[in-house]
Amino acid sequence: MNANARQNLGENLIAIREASGLSKVDFALQLGISRVLLDLIESGNSNLKLSALEQIAERLGVQPWELIR
Repeated sequence: MNANARQNLGENLIAIREASGLSKVDFALQLGISRVLLDLIESGNSNLKLSALEQIAERLGVQPWELIR
């Protein structure tokens, strides 16, 4: 995943988390990932595997491409 896609993913997850009113811990639990990984994703510093992106998108009820656009 290129830097732009990682940054977009992070920004989109922050927006979704803030809109839902969830803490980072609660949001990470909802996504099935650790809070540390959520921190890395939100900061654009995680190079996720496609399978992890698909899992996160599925749990949010969106398509993977919607998270990186």
